[in-house]
Amino acid sequence: MSDPTGQRKDDSVSRWVCFEVGDQVYGLPILAVQEVLRDVEIEPVPGATQHVLGVLNLRGNVVTVLDLRVRLGLPSAPADADTRIVIVEHDGESFGLRVDRVADVRKIIDGAIKHAPDIGAARGAVRVHGVYTRDGGMLTLLDKDSLIGDVRFVA
Repeated sequence: MSDPTGQRKDDSVSRWVCFEVGDQVYGLPILAVQEVLRDVEIEPVPGATQHVLGVLNLRGNVVTVLDLRVRLGLPSAPADADTRIVIVEHDGESFGLRVDRVADVRKIIDGAIKHAPDIGAARGAVRVHGVYTRDGGMLTLLDKDSLIGDVRFVA
C-alpha cells in the first residue's frame, strides 16, 4: 500500500533552520543550531576582518559574530527589527551568524536534496551542502563547517 504523502517508507527526513540573507533563503541543519538571538549588543573587535562584526557575551561566554552577508559575498547592511544571530558550534567554540531574518524550520526529505556543484571550492569559500526546491522556491543548504572553519578573523 502506498503512502498518501508520496513518501517512501525508507526516505529519511532532516530538519533545517531556514533564514534569509539578501534575497536568498538558506538553511542549516537544526542539530547545528544552538539557539537564535535578537536584540543583542555586539562589541566591535579592532583589527578584525570585514566579515567579523565583533563579539557578544552569551551567558558568560565570548561568542564571535560573523556578518553572513559579507561571508556570502554580499554588501553589509545595518541591523533592523528582523535581524537575528544564529548561534552555531564549531570545534567546541560558539559562533554567531548574523542573518537578515529567520524564516522557519523545515522538514526535508533527504532524497529530495539536489547535489550542488563545487563552484566555490577555493580555500575559505562557503560550501553548499545541497539545494532543495519546492513550489518554485529554492532553499540553499549550507555546510556549517565551511562558514567558519577556513575563516581568518584578524586582518
